[in-house]
Amino acid sequence: MTTGDHIAHSPPGHPAQTHPERGGDRREARVALLAELDACLTHGSGELAALHRHAVLPAGKLLRPLLVVDAALATGGPVHPVLPAAVAMELLHVGSLIHDDIIDGDIERRGRDSVHHRFGTHRAILGGDALFFRPFALVTQCRERGVPDERVVRAGRALAEAGEELCRGAMLELDQAGVPELSLEAYLRMAGLKTSPLFSGACRIGAILSGADRGEVAALDRYGHALGIAFQARDDLLPYDTEPPASGKPADSDLGNRRPTLPVILAHQRAAPDDRTLIEKLLADGARGADAQARMAEVVRRTGAPEAAREVLDEHVRRCHRALTVFDPGPGVAEMAAMANRLRRQASRPAGSVLR
Repeated sequence: MTTGDHIAHSPPGHPAQTHPERGGDRREARVALLAELDACLTHGSGELAALHRHAVLPAGKLLRPLLVVDAALATGGPVHPVLPAAVAMELLHVGSLIHDDIIDGDIERRGRDSVHHRFGTHRAILGGDALFFRPFALVTQCRERGVPDERVVRAGRALAEAGEELCRGAMLELDQAGVPELSLEAYLRMAGLKTSPLFSGACRIGAILSGADRGEVAALDRYGHALGIAFQARDDLLPYDTEPPASGKPADSDLGNRRPTLPVILAHQRAAPDDRTLIEKLLADGARGADAQARMAEVVRRTGAPEAAREVLDEHVRRCHRALTVFDPGPGVAEMAAMANRLRRQASRPAGSVLR
């Protein structure tokens, strides 16, 4: 299926031979990815290195770097040559989280001190900046593993485009603060810029480095865009579907920052006048705390907004599967389909369950 030259395999005795290639076990790919990530963060010393280790390790689900791997497998490439680019996506993602926590004033991330709370705001900003620059050096390392120069250049461009789109989406999210009367289209545009670019960018980069043709790259871009919106919808549902919340940030973070998430937007559209007024007041106040979050959750559930949000998520999961139909079944494709299905299953769990 894939056009262009194949990535050169490593010579005998090279460490790449211990890594999974096309058709290998994905658990082995995750182990290889973790080893690369650990190696990337353990050679440094000083406070910047300590800050990065705190921010990145222990690693989370590694969704974005695994998409680089899956896209490479789906388009006929081996895993080892794209691992530096996969690590690059994780560092870019974590850098954005460091800055997000500063903007949001969140003092926790995944049950630990946020970086700015542990190291101070000024150092956290600089640490996040470093995680935006380092990925470009990592992408160039793919050349040392046999990836042709032209593909490395294209992958670097895709990485830059993903980062710029992410910033554009974050700016749009700030513009929407405190405005519950948004249309669904406005929300989807914001989510498609804020959350989707690192998913679609990971897919594009894995495919480009493996020599995929333009049609395959475009299909994976569509898959990643839809997956990002489904992921954001799932994330928005967490404060209204789980007890305790299972996201990486505090449950009241969006409310405290006056962000109209998908369930809140849909609740406002469906609500009776009194409930609509309450939603507007809670968002305008930007209140934090369990009481304010409980009041918003009550009105959101009363309007049936979580079920409507799940319909939006389901539609984007379907789009993920449609995008994958251009590929033959096999490694990478199955994992990407399963990732989309997992979002659907998680969002379908009843209130009171905890998403893992």
